[in-house]
Amino acid sequence: MTRHSFRWEGLVFGLFFLAVVGNWAVWKQDLLTTRQLSLLTSGVLIFLGLVGVAATLWRSRPATAAPTPNHETIDEPTPEGPQDEEAHSQS
Repeated sequence: MTRHSFRWEGLVFGLFFLAVVGNWAVWKQDLLTTRQLSLLTSGVLIFLGLVGVAATLWRSRPATAAPTPNHETIDEPTPEGPQDEEAHSQS
């Protein structure tokens, strides 16, 4: 069984959905004033934004995995595509 990477999108959407449902429930039960509810909503959205920024910065870090000596390195094609020796002869 392979381990899958953590998906931040699901967490952020779940927290956003929970915030919307929680706000609706608080509004329906009249537990908070309109001012308190607006501040709570703003705080939740700011928190979710910070989580999104943190997830973006976390993913943008380059992986620094050095090749192991037991495995052969595989030449990856350049961004232009694989090199064609007939088209780029160096003789």
